Amino acid sequence: MKLIKKIAAIMFAFMMVFSLSTNAKATSGSQAENPQGGSITITNAIEGQEYKIYKILNLESYSYDVDPKDGAYSYTIADGWNGFFADSRQGGNYVNVKNGYVTWKDGLNDVEAANLAKAAIAFAQDSKNNINPLQNLTKTTSKNPNGTFTVTYSGLELGYYLVESSVGALCSLDTTNSTAKIEEKNSQPTLEKNIYELNTNNPVKLTTANIGESIHYHVQITVGKGANNYVFHDEIASGLKCLENDTIPFNVQITTNHEGIVKPNTDEYTLSLDTNKTSFTLKFEDSFIQKKLSAGDKIYLDYFATVTADAQTDVALTNTAYLNYGNNQKTNEDYAKVYTYQIPVFKYTIKDGEKALSGAKFKLYRDSKDVNHIVKFNKNSNTYTHTYNSTGNVEELESGTDGYVYINGLSAGTYILEETKAPDGYNKLKDPITITVNQKSDGTKEITANNVDATGTVKVLNNKGSLLPSTGGMGTTLIYLVGGALVLGSGIVLMNKKRAKAK
Repeated sequence: MKLIKKIAAIMFAFMMVFSLSTNAKATSGSQAENPQGGSITITNAIEGQEYKIYKILNLESYSYDVDPKDGAYSYTIADGWNGFFADSRQGGNYVNVKNGYVTWKDGLNDVEAANLAKAAIAFAQDSKNNINPLQNLTKTTSKNPNGTFTVTYSGLELGYYLVESSVGALCSLDTTNSTAKIEEKNSQPTLEKNIYELNTNNPVKLTTANIGESIHYHVQITVGKGANNYVFHDEIASGLKCLENDTIPFNVQITTNHEGIVKPNTDEYTLSLDTNKTSFTLKFEDSFIQKKLSAGDKIYLDYFATVTADAQTDVALTNTAYLNYGNNQKTNEDYAKVYTYQIPVFKYTIKDGEKALSGAKFKLYRDSKDVNHIVKFNKNSNTYTHTYNSTGNVEELESGTDGYVYINGLSAGTYILEETKAPDGYNKLKDPITITVNQKSDGTKEITANNVDATGTVKVLNNKGSLLPSTGGMGTTLIYLVGGALVLGSGIVLMNKKRAKAK
């Protein structure tokens, strides 16, 4: 209750001072008595926080004799806010409006003022109301010795203002107090997004994975002062899908470091997964954030997604996370990235340049040439998509008419490419090729084949076989021809001898 009262007090502040003259009496327009205008100063401001200022009431005139609090003040509704004050469920619940002039209802206290501020902020944030914060204000920012910031907006006409921040304060500017101060009691929560590497649980910003492999995401939220309205948002790129199946729904494990491990009850948060399973929100109830946690405590979120078969290769599959808090304030977005790679293999021979060869067959092994390490695939033309630890039924890869085998969906690592059949008329490779895929610091791949750079393409050269002498070849044929000639010659000689004797 103390916290609520303090926040409520900040949200609604009338700051009056006594007149220097007991006989003074003033009646004028809002700027006539104070042509320099007023100012709003926000102390203990959050670095980088955007503060929006709306004018909701104009101070048309005022009059008092001795004590300003006993004076009369004439307020009219500022442009754009008529609908808010006309609605009995919004501003009309706190003020009376007659002939365009506004008076506060009797009994308005700090708690009701806090509710008025909350309702006004909701009205301003609703796009259909076309409410815009004041523009081109004179803004001065200074850093204090203790590391906090002070932000002052000056040149404001006197009237009644709404300041939108994680505080959401209402303040009054009039001739009796043309400078208003608001202390920012809240602090910005922080968010950090990582991936836990498979088998190591090292937190990293980017990693590699096979198609079909699960990605372990880990988020750390640091609770800020005055924590409220925490809504966590997470969105993953095409090619990733939040992990669930027919029996196990998508789940986020929630733990904290406050007094050991604290898990929220199921009624203290709401998890909503979109129909495409590519984004979700996690809304925490204030009963959990404010009552069970303190500023500086950590909230840990762990959840999983799967790399799908339609994931693009060699590009970042990005996961984006951020936190809304307070009056729809937002932390910076944080990212974690996954890459799955392609290994292009080109089968060719040398004939007037590089001639593509189709029909070459290969097997791919991970880490070592062992039957248990064969990588299995699903075939799509001459593109083979590696499915990690799945029931893929293709073990042999065959080059297409363009000579290529496109091997998709692989994580970084070492692979052994073995040619199992050469194209007809060509010699099969004697030794397999060792392919190494490395992930560089920017996430892109680096490929070597037998320690030679092959980032563009792994090239596999085949040589044409030559026609070898065989049994029944030219060697024996020549003998037969010579032998036949000798036999024929001998026959002719014998026939000639016989003819000679007959004569």
